Amino acid sequence: MLKLKNLTATIGGKEILKNVSLTVNRGECLLITGQNGSGKSTLLHTIMARPDIDARGEIELGGNSISDLECYERARLGLFLSHQSSPTLDGINTTSLFFEMAKIKNDSLKKIDVIKKAKAAFRDLNLPDDWTRRDFNVGASGGERKKNEIAQAKMFTPNVLLLDEPDSGLEQSSRSKVIDLIEETKAAGGIVLLVTHEKVLQDQYSNNRIELNDGQIA
Repeated sequence: MLKLKNLTATIGGKEILKNVSLTVNRGECLLITGQNGSGKSTLLHTIMARPDIDARGEIELGGNSISDLECYERARLGLFLSHQSSPTLDGINTTSLFFEMAKIKNDSLKKIDVIKKAKAAFRDLNLPDDWTRRDFNVGASGGERKKNEIAQAKMFTPNVLLLDEPDSGLEQSSRSKVIDLIEETKAAGGIVLLVTHEKVLQDQYSNNRIELNDGQIA
């Protein structure tokens, strides 16, 4: 269970989130809607502990407070954030990054097994054959970056999957992969928070949703 209690977030002296409280159970997907600037992305980044966000209130995962944990510590607990615009990591090999992430949950993994799994994920997402040898997102288009994040999440098997417009930049034929990822995460007992303007995704998960308005749940 992920629980937020009176979560407030300030960036550069401006209060973006105002006393947000919510609960999401294991195996659930919470759809987060609202106008641009309503605080949707900030909510996900606050849960992930982005360093420039001053957060107050309480964040609990599985009944334990994670409010004082740094971003990397939350990642070790299985939190994964898919960005609107995924970063480029020059000099960081994609498969090596996936391997280090996968070892967080299973330190007995062999790198060759991770490479095989990564190649299968890349093929499923129609990414080029040389993707395992590339530096992370170097030379990638917006759609390729999104596909790379989907593959990364599949490798990581998150306990909490934070999706910030995961369909942005994807061609229509690939958007079903986002639903596949969400359903796989739910089936494994994970929690999904989804921010999207894509109508198909909104309709798919409209039975469990909140709307933000000016940093508050409407």
